[in-house]
Amino acid sequence: MSPRTPEKFEEIREEKKELIRQVALKLFANNGYHSTPISQIAKEAGISKGLLYNYFKNKEDLLSNLFNSIANRIMNILDPNHDEIITPEEAENFFDRFFEMLTTNPEEWRFFYQLTIQPKVLELILNENMISRAQKNQQLMFNFFEAQNFKDPELAVVLFSSIFKGFTLMYAYAPEMYTKELTNKLKKQMKTMFIKQNQDNIEKAGDMTII
Repeated sequence: MSPRTPEKFEEIREEKKELIRQVALKLFANNGYHSTPISQIAKEAGISKGLLYNYFKNKEDLLSNLFNSIANRIMNILDPNHDEIITPEEAENFFDRFFEMLTTNPEEWRFFYQLTIQPKVLELILNENMISRAQKNQQLMFNFFEAQNFKDPELAVVLFSSIFKGFTLMYAYAPEMYTKELTNKLKKQMKTMFIKQNQDNIEKAGDMTII
C-alpha cells in the first residue's frame, strides 16, 4: 500500500472536521449549545475527546467554525472565483446551486436556525471578525446590484436578503409545503427580480423595477 500524500491527509482531516461539525450542529440544535458537552459530540462522532481537540480548541471554537463553514459554502457558490465581483452568470448559478443544496438537506438548515435563536449563541459568534465579514458580503451584494443599474441597490440588498432568508427558513421547517414545481417557480421569479438580464418579462409581474 502506497503512503498517503499530504493532500490525502488533508482531505481525510477535512472529512473528519465536517463530520464533527454536522454532529455538533444536530446536538446543539436539539439539546441546546450550552447543554451539549464536548464529550457527547465526540461520542456521537465516533472519536475520542482528545482527538476532537486536535480539530477544535474548545466548544466555542467549534461553534464559530460551524458558522464560518456554512457562510463559506454560501459565498463559494456566490463568488466561486473569489474575485469579490458577482457576475450575472455567477448569480444565476448561485440560485441553482443553493436551491439544490437547500432541497437536498433541509434538516441541516432547520438545525442551523434552531441554533441561531438560542439565547447567547449569537453573542458568541457575532465577534468582530464575523461582523466585518457580514458587512463585506453586504457590500459585495450592493456592488452587484449597482453594476446592474438597479435604481436603489441598497433596497435591492434588503429585499433579496429578506426573501432569500425567509424562504430558506420556511422550507427548512416545512419542506412538504413546497412541491418541486412551486420551488422552481420561486427560483425562476427570484432570478427575474434580481438578475437584470432575466427581466424580459418583468412588466408582467407589475412594477418590480423600483429596486
